[in-house]
Amino acid sequence: MVLRVFCCIVFLVFRYALFAGNAMLEQRDFHYAAHVDIKMEKNLFEQLSDIISESEIADEIKKLRTFSQQDKTVSNMRALRDRVINDVDAIYQKAYYYGFYDAKVNYKIKKLDVVHVDISVDLGRIFNLELNFTFDNQDDDFKTFYDPIFFQKLRMSKASMKDMKKLLEAMLFELQKRGFVEPTIKEKKATVQYDKHSVLLNVVIDTGEKGYFSDTTIKAFPGINTEFIKNRIDWHEGEMFDIEKVQSTEESLKDTQIFSRVKVKSGEMADERVPMSINLEEEKKHTIGVSLLYSGMRNMNFEKKSQTQKSLKSIIARLSWERNNAFGNGEKLNVIIEGTPMKIRSKRADYGFETKLMQPDICMRNDTMTYVISRRQELTNAFFKKSDKGGFLYNYPFNKIFSVGIGFMTERNVLDSSDVLFCNSEDNRKYEDASIPLEFVFDKTDSLLNPTEGYRLTAKYTKTFFRHAGIRNLSNAELGFAYNYSLDEIKRTVLAFNVKGVQILKHNVDDIPIDKRLYAGGMNSVRGYANQMACEIIEGEGAPFGGKKLLEFNTEVRRKFNSNFGGVLFFDGARIFENQSRYENIKIEKKRWFCSVGFGVRYFTSIGPIRVDFAFPIKRRRGVDSRMQFIMSLGQAF
Repeated sequence: MVLRVFCCIVFLVFRYALFAGNAMLEQRDFHYAAHVDIKMEKNLFEQLSDIISESEIADEIKKLRTFSQQDKTVSNMRALRDRVINDVDAIYQKAYYYGFYDAKVNYKIKKLDVVHVDISVDLGRIFNLELNFTFDNQDDDFKTFYDPIFFQKLRMSKASMKDMKKLLEAMLFELQKRGFVEPTIKEKKATVQYDKHSVLLNVVIDTGEKGYFSDTTIKAFPGINTEFIKNRIDWHEGEMFDIEKVQSTEESLKDTQIFSRVKVKSGEMADERVPMSINLEEEKKHTIGVSLLYSGMRNMNFEKKSQTQKSLKSIIARLSWERNNAFGNGEKLNVIIEGTPMKIRSKRADYGFETKLMQPDICMRNDTMTYVISRRQELTNAFFKKSDKGGFLYNYPFNKIFSVGIGFMTERNVLDSSDVLFCNSEDNRKYEDASIPLEFVFDKTDSLLNPTEGYRLTAKYTKTFFRHAGIRNLSNAELGFAYNYSLDEIKRTVLAFNVKGVQILKHNVDDIPIDKRLYAGGMNSVRGYANQMACEIIEGEGAPFGGKKLLEFNTEVRRKFNSNFGGVLFFDGARIFENQSRYENIKIEKKRWFCSVGFGVRYFTSIGPIRVDFAFPIKRRRGVDSRMQFIMSLGQAF
């Protein structure tokens, strides 16, 4: 009996000690590592947006507690398991949100030196979306009219929660484009059909009544002419209501950059009349900007008349002052002063001074007249130049896509360079010219500084008349095409392509002033080569000769990592044609294509992306081209 009691006591003590040890082990704080593996059933011909959705899910999963807090210690295994189970439920919700309704999520917790959490996600196939819609208080003919319109929107949609929401918004938007002021979704129901890998969306729409624009109330600030605002209103009183015209009016007012706040909205409809209101707040009248731009250009040396060598520095310090609404009619006055640090012993400094006034609504609604006065002194890889320029450019947009510009510019030039570039003639060293540019632009891109979709076609013809030069006149024709294609709906990855061709008509290249010849290379051209250096040079001189024809292209793959940063891979190329001199003492190196590759970083700001590019020339000329070009500027390269 005593022995039995003793054995029971020993057993209880041992069990308590074991339990306490395990409890102590469980209660001890520890770290863990988390890993996620995502699988997805892919089809080679599926839309790329499906692949992007997978990466979006991965980004969302890593925001969950198991991943975001793995650097923080956990008190026990039960707490960790509860955290993982809650995250698994959240992953299911994320999968459903993106349209993966048969997703399977499993997890394992491995107790090694460091506890490992492995979560495996099998998304399966993204479900397709089927649409069935009816209109309340409308006949069958009405539905027949909207069938092709709505199902065109359906083709771009998947069965994800966000796509279904966008589809419903697009359906209401299409009705608002056709006069219905306040259409509403009366009923909506989504049924998951697992056997068909699809979701059936049943929608009942109450179209409401059609309306017509009536009087417009403008609430603005003192000092702005209301006619300037009225000229940017896209609708007319008595016209059928159209939500696109409301939005385009708001965008047009925002694009003036005069208003810090623009609000365009419709009032309560009465007797089919829709009153409109426009509320505007003033942007800062005066803005001052200071910037420092750098382009890693090859520093070429030239023998000047002073017989001193001078190296070109590619740092540009810029100070700008801008006044919005300068005279009360939406004008913009912009003054820019810039300079480039140069060697003091050369007794020459690069600088620029420019005053620009943009005046809207000169002759017709939405037209613009730009007046420019500038003085500039610069040393390039081909010449040293002083110039005074003045003139104007008139631009008239026939619509939001197509515009025409014509202008007049006069310029006084003083040039200096190696004597061989002037072909043993004193002509073209000091001359005056007057030019008349004519430009046609067909622009369907979504942004000027950061386009993500659409294309831009530009055709330009310039006629220049000379005085005290070797020729009397010159004709220049240019054609450019840029195309941007988004690989996903959120425009995270963009393919961009640009091609440009320029030709100087008639004349021999020797007779054309050296600053009017065609060159390639630089921050907005073939980025792996310095300014003007993506073309053949004169043997024994090291300076580019220039030509009469230019063909240039740029390709980029742009990837936006988040709202602030992005990356770019690019390939550029150019070739100069008709660049052979008739003089025997001018020998040009062998013709070829000049190409470069590189990568860059983009930092996105409210006014456009700041770009930093690293470019590398292909078939670099030793002693002439640098191994790498470093470029920093505002806006995309094209």
